[in-house]
Amino acid sequence: MKVVVIGVGQVGRSVAHALAQDHQVVAVDKNPERLDSLRAEADVLTYEGNGAKLDVLQTAGVQDADLVIGSTSDDRSNILICSTARALHGDAFTIARVAETEYLATWSQLREAFNVDFMVGADHLTARSIVEVAGLPTARDVEYFGQGRVVMAEFTIPEGSPIAGKTVQTLDLSDAVNLVAVFDDDSMEIVRGSTRLKADTRLLVIGRPSQVERFGSRLVPKTQLKETRHVMILGGGEIGYQTARLLEQRGLQPSLVERDPDRAQELAQELPDTLVLQNDATDPDFLRREGVSDADLVVSALTPDERNLLASVLSRELGANKVLSVVHNGAYESVFTCSGIDAIVNPRREVIEEILRHTRDRDVEKITFVEHERGEVVEIELDAESLLVGRPLQEAVDEVPHNFVLGAVVRDEDVLTPRGQSVLQAGDHVVMFVDAEVADEVLEAI
Repeated sequence: MKVVVIGVGQVGRSVAHALAQDHQVVAVDKNPERLDSLRAEADVLTYEGNGAKLDVLQTAGVQDADLVIGSTSDDRSNILICSTARALHGDAFTIARVAETEYLATWSQLREAFNVDFMVGADHLTARSIVEVAGLPTARDVEYFGQGRVVMAEFTIPEGSPIAGKTVQTLDLSDAVNLVAVFDDDSMEIVRGSTRLKADTRLLVIGRPSQVERFGSRLVPKTQLKETRHVMILGGGEIGYQTARLLEQRGLQPSLVERDPDRAQELAQELPDTLVLQNDATDPDFLRREGVSDADLVVSALTPDERNLLASVLSRELGANKVLSVVHNGAYESVFTCSGIDAIVNPRREVIEEILRHTRDRDVEKITFVEHERGEVVEIELDAESLLVGRPLQEAVDEVPHNFVLGAVVRDEDVLTPRGQSVLQAGDHVVMFVDAEVADEVLEAI
């Protein structure tokens, strides 16, 4: 497949790098240093120039590309790039990255408006991920699959957890939940019945939302369980606004802190069920006065990351039950984690996952990366030719070249938990975990 990536900032660079091993990738950017850096790391062709111009797109070979990705920092340029690519080559699939939510809303309601096949908005995706984590108080990462019927959640097993030290086969798990992988900083292990769960390691779980939530409640003593009701959002940018709006839709009444008076007034008018506080979210006296210690969840969404880290650590030290931070620079993620922050959401990673979903050779419904891209959770629809269809899974999996775990199967309206004797059918949607290094081989085999 020929892929043309226009704009190689952090998102475009990551996408180009991920695709270069298996596809022909052409990267276009106005910054020659970015192109030199990318070319030194990956096998890509590069062209210097403004990707919104027709002659640059033609030089990059958009007219015979299979996929064109507009990933510059300007929304309008990305939309123009994609619509021009469609005009040059009607069979090309186009993806436009946008920051402005209004573009995304218009495209969602009227797909023909911009002549773009797929539009991805980082702020909306980030806010959605934040709200999903809020819905599972003990989780550090949450993603939904199968139109919301299946959830993937990553938990940290705390010291003193009732399950710490036990093997999986002794846990008496519900049939509607599967433990699929355990991680620490150095290793990743696919879960077996004999796997012993250790404190301070991270555990990946897939299953029905209600059962995964119930399992999560088993990780901590009952006295420490607390439903997320009081949410405080630090930062009234687009991510903070979208998060508050989605929380309102779920019946919550969050509070939101914004330093700029004009923006605070605008937010107060847009968010009727949110308490908007105009102040500096890095002021410890203000945070203490407004009861950050009573918050079930603090969402820190300030910019830049350095200021966001200060607000996150202050919230933790002042007694917030859980702190989730939005981190834009992936290099800072370990700093936030080492500082005691409970969960991290990276807007760029959210966008990268959405884009890469459209580059797989087979029809991938959804993909999410876990543990710094060491593993993938993928949803695919099985066809009649799949190795997994028509015979017991314990026989079928022997023909797949690498280990993987089927976490759940969605068949029509039902969610099934796959076992060795399960027989899958064409049209089933499977949610599976696989090591990222062998993901393409596994997906091709099944």
